Amino acid sequence: MEDLVVLLLKLLGFVAEAVFYIVMEFLIKGPGYLIHRLFAGKHADPEGLFAFVFGILFWVVVGFACYFVYKAFYI
Repeated sequence: MEDLVVLLLKLLGFVAEAVFYIVMEFLIKGPGYLIHRLFAGKHADPEGLFAFVFGILFWVVVGFACYFVYKAFYI
């Protein structure tokens, strides 16, 4: 029985790691790298801090835009 619990916890850890990787690499660093490349050109680092920061800022702006569009049309 303990082996089954350990196996399920390892599977849960693997799924959580995969979800975290997808979110970080594609949803945050992807748009952040593209935005950073607009300003830095070929010197942009896809794994750098600026890619991460611009990615977070991108999703904050998208969130605010969605909120204001929703508020303008539905309230």
